[in-house]
Amino acid sequence: MNVLKHMETLFLVAAFAVLGTTYASAESYKAQVRADTMVSVGSEKMAVVKVTGKRLAPATKFG
Repeated sequence: MNVLKHMETLFLVAAFAVLGTTYASAESYKAQVRADTMVSVGSEKMAVVKVTGKRLAPATKFG
C-alpha cells in the first residue's frame, strides 16, 4: 500500500536515472567519435568517383 502512495516519486527517480545514464553514454560516444576522426589514413590515395550522365531536355525539366 505504501508503494502506491509514492508511485510518482518512484517514477521521477527512475526517469532521472535513465536520463543520467543516457547523458553519460552520449558523452562517451562523442569522445569515441572524436578519437576516430583523429586517426590518419596514411599515404594511401583516396578513391575518386566520377559520375556522368546526359542532360535533360528543357521540355522535360520540372520547375
